[in-house]
Amino acid sequence: SHVSELMLSPLQSAHLQVHHRPPPARQLQYAAKCTPVKRLVVCGSAEAAGSEAGKDAGWGDFTDQVVRLAGIVFTVVGLPQVLQNASYISSGSLDALSIISWEGYISGILGNTLMCSHFANRGEKSAVMVQLVGIANNVAVLSQMAWTQCMPRTVFAVTMSCVALAVGMSYARLSNRIPAVSTVPGQLGLWQRWQLVSGVIGLAVVPQVLYNVMVPAHPSFLPGIAMALLLSGWFSIPANRSSEAVAQLPGVASTILFAVSPLPQLVRNMLDPRGLEGLSVGTMLLALLGNSLMAPRALFVKDPVWLIGASWAIFAGWGQLLCMFLRHAPSGLRYLDPIVFGSVTAALAVVIISVVTKDAASKDMSGPWGQNVLQVFGLQQGRKQSN
Repeated sequence: SHVSELMLSPLQSAHLQVHHRPPPARQLQYAAKCTPVKRLVVCGSAEAAGSEAGKDAGWGDFTDQVVRLAGIVFTVVGLPQVLQNASYISSGSLDALSIISWEGYISGILGNTLMCSHFANRGEKSAVMVQLVGIANNVAVLSQMAWTQCMPRTVFAVTMSCVALAVGMSYARLSNRIPAVSTVPGQLGLWQRWQLVSGVIGLAVVPQVLYNVMVPAHPSFLPGIAMALLLSGWFSIPANRSSEAVAQLPGVASTILFAVSPLPQLVRNMLDPRGLEGLSVGTMLLALLGNSLMAPRALFVKDPVWLIGASWAIFAGWGQLLCMFLRHAPSGLRYLDPIVFGSVTAALAVVIISVVTKDAASKDMSGPWGQNVLQVFGLQQGRKQSN
């Protein structure tokens, strides 16, 4: 029998196959009984794997296209604010312009700059372009504020110099002109040194911005200098200077800067509602739309730094709209119409639920909300194991 044949040695099995062939009917019966079943199992596994890969590829392509669409949105995101500022400048009404927080824009442009380095290191060209557009928009607004002396021109000049250097480094890394790691074991390469220095500078800006918001009457650079010295001492220890920690530093710093950037304007809005007159609702809505288009890609590629930054930008943008909805202009009307605020809030909730659910389905996850978050942070496997 065929069962006993499996128990023989390879030579014995070959001998039996040559000299003791089973009758043709038995061969057909055996082939009909075994071969199709085995073929069905193999093909079924291949089809299932292809279907799962197709779902991932389809959703991945969609998120990449959405990021490119976000680039178009961010291209014009600053235009409403720039035009509004220009109208204030031409009419000589600089009070509304002076209430706009330049500290928030400084945090934003530095966050864009560091995130540009983060994406350049990952090879995300579409995301790099979005950050470059964000840098250009912030430069336009800060240039208006520096020209009207609504912000220190020295701070503007230093910031622009750092941004120009950072963009050049990011372009060199994205085009592979600078290697990601050093060829000498145990030493940091040029790109890694840039990640370390830029990340430390970005983190040092955070306490400086917070100090300027909390103590505007007594300007000082001591908080930023103290943080820079503290971080330099920490990373001077080789054990704290691993390749993984250095690679994540620009992304972490940019995420914190993005988290801090809305706070100066929010504080001013609460203390002096007149500052809302200088804000452009169009810019806020476009920024909210752009960040909402970026979040699906961050969730798909499982980049926690990107996801936290996009999520916080969405929340902070909605918070700005909430301030405008709650406050009233001198005419008695709200700065933001209730219908507009309600529609934006409902649409945002639908987008968030749809994106998380779709991403979970593409990764074959049964519990989208909790499991998807755990997977992004590397705490759980994304795809269910099949028997």
